[in-house]
Parts: sequence; C-alpha cells; structure tokens
Amino acid sequence: MHVAWSKIGLAYFDNANSTQVDERVIEAMLPYFREHYGTAGLELSHSRDVAALTGLENARKTIADSLNADSREIIFTSGATESNNIAIRGTALSNNKRGQHIITTPIESQSVLQSCKRLSNAGYEVSMLSVDEYGLVNLEELKEMKRDDTILISVQHANGEIGTLQPIDDIARIAAKDDIMFHTDATHSYLKVPIDTQNLLANLITIDAHHIHGPKGIGVLYIRRKTRTQRMLEGGDEERRLRPGVENIPAAVGFARAVEIWGSEDIAHLKSLTHHLEKGISAQLTKYKRTGHPTNRVPHIFSMVVEQVEGESILVHLDMDGFAVSTGSACSSKTLQGSHVLKAIGLPPEISHGSVRASFSRFNTKEEVDSFIEAIVPAVERLREFSPLREGKYFASTNEDDDHHHDIPEDNW
Repeated sequence: MHVAWSKIGLAYFDNANSTQVDERVIEAMLPYFREHYGTAGLELSHSRDVAALTGLENARKTIADSLNADSREIIFTSGATESNNIAIRGTALSNNKRGQHIITTPIESQSVLQSCKRLSNAGYEVSMLSVDEYGLVNLEELKEMKRDDTILISVQHANGEIGTLQPIDDIARIAAKDDIMFHTDATHSYLKVPIDTQNLLANLITIDAHHIHGPKGIGVLYIRRKTRTQRMLEGGDEERRLRPGVENIPAAVGFARAVEIWGSEDIAHLKSLTHHLEKGISAQLTKYKRTGHPTNRVPHIFSMVVEQVEGESILVHLDMDGFAVSTGSACSSKTLQGSHVLKAIGLPPEISHGSVRASFSRFNTKEEVDSFIEAIVPAVERLREFSPLREGKYFASTNEDDDHHHDIPEDNW
C-alpha cells in the first residue's frame, strides 16, 4: 500500500490509546532484564532476588508518592483492565453481605462495564447514572440513586474519548457519607490532573503506565487501607495476596521512571497543543462540534464529531497523509457499533459515526498540529462531496463565531 507521508513524517496523535515509551524509561528497565532478573518472592534465595525486590519496592514507593499514598496501598497489576476487574468484582464479592447494589455510568471503559455486567448476571443490581451532553454526571441524581444496600460507586475520573473530567471529589464525599466504597478509573487523568489520596476520599483508584510514556502490561490499583476486596486469580501470596503471580519487575521499574520524568512542563505543553488545534480547527473547518466539556477536561484530548462524513473515512485519508488519530473509543473502535460514549451524551448514530479524536503527548509539536489542520480540512471537504449525508443539517457552521462554537441549536436535532 502506498502511503503519501505528510511533510513532517508520521505524526502520532493517538496518545489516549497508548504513548511512545520514553527512552529514559527503556534505559531504566534494561538492567532488570540483563542483570537483576531474579524474582521478588517471599523467600529471597540470592542477590539477584534481593536486587529485584529492591527495584520493585522502590517503584512502588515512587508511584505511591505520586498519589500521596502509602506504598502498602499500591498493588501492581497487568494493567487498567485487571485493576478495574479487581476493583469492581473483587470489592462487590467481598461486600455482598452488606448489599448487592452498584452505581456506575454508561460512559465507563469496557472493563468496568463488563465487570458490572458479569455481576448483574450473578444477581447484583447495577444502576446507571445518566450523563449530560458534555458527559458529566448529575450529583443530585447520584444522591437519589443511593440505597441502603449500595456497596460501590464507580465513576471514571476522565473519559478517554471526549476528555470530560468528573467531579470525583464531590462523588467521593457523597459515597463516604453513607460508608459506600468509591472507585475511580484515573487511567486518562493520572499525572495530567492532580490526584491526592489524602484529600480525595476514594477507596480504589486505577492507573497504568502506557498512557504516560511507560511500558504496556503494567498497572496499579490503589486500595485505601481497610477497604475490603478480594483477588480474581488463584495462586501465591504476591502483591499482598491480591494479585498472585511473579511480578513484572522491569515494567514496574519502567512505570516508576515514567512517573519520575513527568513534570508540569508536560501539562503546559499538552494544553498548548490542544488549544492550538482547537483554534486552527475553529477557524477553518465548518459543520463540526467539539465533544466533551469545554473547560472541565484533561489537557491532552481534542475530540469532535463532523457532519456528513464517516470518521473511518477521515482516518483513512489522514493515515495516508501520515497522521495517526482515532474514531470512537479506543477500546471499542474495532467493532462496527457506534461509540457508547457518544450515544450516552445524546448524539444520533449518523453524527457519532463522524467522530475524530486527536490526543497529544510530550513528543508532539505545534508544527505537526499545523500540518494536521492543513490535511484534515480538505480531506473532510472532499469526503463531503461524495457523502450520502451531504444534505443533512445537524450543526450550525462553527467558524463564524469562535466564542460559541460549542453550542448547537436545539432545533437542529
């Protein structure tokens, strides 16, 4: 297949899916493949085991410090999916005598939704909080939805598709008032938005490494002391008996190194790129809508839906021009179904299929963003010429008034 690369080469704008591993992270991991390749079991047999255990526990402390937590509250897992399974299923099973009612939202990741579905099939009752057009939950609805038998509330910190940040501090307080456990999947917000477990009354927090320039296959579940949960796998006593199996020590070390490298300059850079793209798009592209909350959002995600064009078609054109972006949510975009997130915020199928998400990292540049704008605008216009949805009128033109391009007249729906 011939690929006509853009003038700046391959520009990777799919960082909400996964990020490039930083070279400094790779360097930190290599000794744990080549030299310190022992295990960190309870019975340390030799110096290589001691070195492995030291690396693991140092990594645990680094990640704990980033959350202002105790290192004993950090459990290493294989990633966010496993962390969410332990947080949802393990906690529900450990507390079923207190009740069997769980509250979550329809815009959670598939690992949360499928864990809840499995519990529902086993007799638990799962209630779904509605979300508004920005993807925000209603706190008053949450208060009304709570019951005496509610044992767990799980609401993500940031949505990985549209970028909206939930008011998790308020949600945690609502849960704590009635001694209900609260879990948040912070995969897409970790380090990009401050999380302090001394102030945030969460019982369980999910994070992973590959969204912050760390390796894949390593995650963490923060479990506040005295929170009751149980493991999903049978085996040994590793990770405080919650995650049996030999720990992935090189990846844990890499995770910690990614945390050490992250700085406030990364956040400023992400904000700058997102603002630059938003400004350029609003000036040149017509008939689109920015999705997600306009202000309560993570700094690295720009998402929109474009009228009269399939998102997949846009992706193909952009890929041929050397740009990697995504359409729909990263975990479900391989299916033919529309995004469950866009459906939940009220977008009809013919519009949600026109979704495009660009997400940035420390390695992206404004020059890449400029080149991206130069590519996507004519691509959309060309595709509209052949689109069967060409006569549809869903969005007002958004380049006439930059200050109001988030608004859509209700009579257009």
